[in-house]
Amino acid sequence: MERLIVDGYNIIFAWPDLASLKDVNLQDAREMLIATLADYAAMTRQRVTVVFDSHRRPDADASEQTISGVEVVYSGRKTSADHVIERLLFEARASDEVTVATSDALQRDLALGRKIKTVSALTLKGQVDAVLAQRNQQIGDTRARSDIARRLEDRLDPKTRERLDRLRRGEPPEK
Repeated sequence: MERLIVDGYNIIFAWPDLASLKDVNLQDAREMLIATLADYAAMTRQRVTVVFDSHRRPDADASEQTISGVEVVYSGRKTSADHVIERLLFEARASDEVTVATSDALQRDLALGRKIKTVSALTLKGQVDAVLAQRNQQIGDTRARSDIARRLEDRLDPKTRERLDRLRRGEPPEK
């Protein structure tokens, strides 16, 4: 299974819609990123882990939780997200298909040194947008097929439908 490890705040600061949202409410920006990554993970069948810094908050403990299928890791007060990502990279097996999403040059160099793929924050945005656009197209196609299935004919009562069917076949209407 492919695995995507995301540097959470790096992505939030790089994606324009999340960057503007974080200026209003950082928690909302985190939640929007997680929701977007959950949709992406569901479509691509990737295991997604997003890592957030919390080392600057003296009351922050390291924590891990799963939200909508996305593993969310907070680094805790004793370490940084970069260190958590490094640990995850070193724990990855050679057979794992791991990609790290960050624009942090040091993190990218570290991953590349271990022969782990990297994508920049903006490249990830492009990939996510493409996958979600494809999903939206599929949903639109499904709706269109559903609308076709709800033809006027299907909404008529059986007696009216029978009368119209007789007319179509050229038979005289029932009296």
